[in-house]
Amino acid sequence: MKMILFFNLIIFFNVFIATISSSNAYIPDASLSVPKIIKRHGYPSETHIVDTKDGYLLEVHRIPHGKNIKQYRNFPVFLQHGVVASSADWIINGPKKALAYQLADNGFDVWLGNSRGNTYSRTHKSLSPDSEEFWNFSFHEMGIYDLPATIDYVLERTNRSQLYYIGHSMGSCMFFVMCSMRPEYNYKIRAQISLAPVAYVHHMTSVLNSLVPYATQIQKASNWVSKGAFLPQNAASKLVNKYLCGDNAMNSALCKKYIVYKMFGEDSVQFDMALLPIILGHNPAGTSVKTLIHFAQEITTKNFQQFDFGIEKNLEVYNCSHPPKYNLSNVIAPIAFYYAKNDILADPLDVVELYSRLPNRLGINLIKFDQFNHVDFLYSKNVTEMVYQSVMNTLFKAEFADWIPEIDNTTAFNVSSDYNQCYDERNARKTKNGFWQKITSFIKRKEVYPLKNYMVEDHEENVRSRHTIKNAWNQTHFE
Repeated sequence: MKMILFFNLIIFFNVFIATISSSNAYIPDASLSVPKIIKRHGYPSETHIVDTKDGYLLEVHRIPHGKNIKQYRNFPVFLQHGVVASSADWIINGPKKALAYQLADNGFDVWLGNSRGNTYSRTHKSLSPDSEEFWNFSFHEMGIYDLPATIDYVLERTNRSQLYYIGHSMGSCMFFVMCSMRPEYNYKIRAQISLAPVAYVHHMTSVLNSLVPYATQIQKASNWVSKGAFLPQNAASKLVNKYLCGDNAMNSALCKKYIVYKMFGEDSVQFDMALLPIILGHNPAGTSVKTLIHFAQEITTKNFQQFDFGIEKNLEVYNCSHPPKYNLSNVIAPIAFYYAKNDILADPLDVVELYSRLPNRLGINLIKFDQFNHVDFLYSKNVTEMVYQSVMNTLFKAEFADWIPEIDNTTAFNVSSDYNQCYDERNARKTKNGFWQKITSFIKRKEVYPLKNYMVEDHEENVRSRHTIKNAWNQTHFE
């Protein structure tokens, strides 16, 4: 029996070596860090450390100017990646196609953010990433701590009062959290670009949706195994990604089908398989399990809301038995949307619902290719023509000193006022009015709030609303 086991181990080892030998040659961009990749392609690269109010140390990467030109435009650009990703997403597609390089070559000062818990931001002033306390965060904390700290740092270093913000997937979600919870940051944003925006996710059809019923069990298991970390990048994951998912590896087809298509949407035309080893060399970059649980809650509740701790802790944290919804009417920064029909993470129905709840919209752009998926916004073969040229044109318009954003009136604006304003439920339970308050609160939540169209009803009220936004915009100091 021992001899049979020994021979089986030898066979397994030989198969593993054969798999490695059949893989592609060394691909530098699959193993180098983001700053080194940027330098390898001939661009200037800087690394900055931003400390958040709650003690996390975030690594931010900068491309201050293009390869052959040092032209500086009026406002810097900040790019924020999606879930379990990193700043690498913006450069993986190479100098000719990746957005970060294109922005730099067009004269922009480019800053690439890294959210807490990923490959580049696994440090805290007092907490160890081996502790559960370190991983006790979701995209809520990224929105109220990470983004404000990074934005303030970028504006201070560039001596500017505003910047452009471009977010992909959860990178847009974090922005909506920030501007709803800390509305003063709206005035620090010259324009915001949302690529495959995520906030409402109840129409999501990705394979990740099948994990929602097991969210609690996954959280318990992950807390036990990894202290609350989710898919952190380590030596083992890099080995698997490099040798089992390379372009010519035996399992390449399975990697493409189950890692890319089942999670993000099938696109055999635009997805560049040659990038897969590089993509998997940097992804997943890791996040917290709590971040995934937060998204799972939103799939179940169909709301864009704060984290649900359960009734008792909700009362302690929010003074409510339920978590408050994010008030999107606070998000008055000028925003442009880009979305795709075949995006099974940012479903078009969810994207349109989100767009309808934002008061200051520059336009919603559907990609004119039916197979375009969630990661095509980063890795598509023709992403420049399909997306980035339009994004760049929006930024060029905003460069003019007298630019005033034009609100999109073609889509109905959902002005529903059902964002939860929590009263003191603990005291209400002790008063004679407690029961009546519960009844009226229930009735209010069941009311249907109509959509208002800027072009039809309540014209005077909407004109006043637009006038208020424009006045606030004009009173903001620009360089």
